[in-house]
Amino acid sequence: MKTPAQILALAVLAASSSAMAVPTQWTVASGGNGHWYEYIAGAPSWEAALASAASLSHLGQTGYLATITSAGENAFLNSISGSQGWVGATDRDVEGTWVWATGPEAGTTFWKDGSTLTYANWNAGEPNNSGNEDFVVIRQLSGWNDAPTSYANAYYVEFSAAVPEPGALALMLAGLAGLAWRIRRPVA
Repeated sequence: MKTPAQILALAVLAASSSAMAVPTQWTVASGGNGHWYEYIAGAPSWEAALASAASLSHLGQTGYLATITSAGENAFLNSISGSQGWVGATDRDVEGTWVWATGPEAGTTFWKDGSTLTYANWNAGEPNNSGNEDFVVIRQLSGWNDAPTSYANAYYVEFSAAVPEPGALALMLAGLAGLAWRIRRPVA
């Protein structure tokens, strides 16, 4: 049995080692998107990982459970960890319709009724909803698996600059075009 001092020392060591973790950038030069990623060891539920990721920041960017939009991004995430972890995908609201719940892709459906709409990397036979599995865990050197929130895991946090919604971007561009037209218009 450990003494209270040993337990305290282990807790301080665990807290300091996770607090000292440094996110890794998937650089544009290497074919990446310029986002930063961090693998957080631990055993929270999906909801706990979701809240924890949102409480983190790096270089002024708020964290979120990672979203995976390409095979390259999936491979990069696997390269920064030695294990499996939660990402920000769920079909909790509509069974069989998998959406990104986090990040700039929040609300984007990537898998529906057995069809990939954007990118997915499911293991063979997944998602299978065996036991009410509503959240995605990625596995190193393998594919994705749907799992219940009680399935304790580590998790991946992504940090990226805010990207305007397409509608907001269109309005901004239209406003800039109008301003440019007004500036160039000859005065009568």
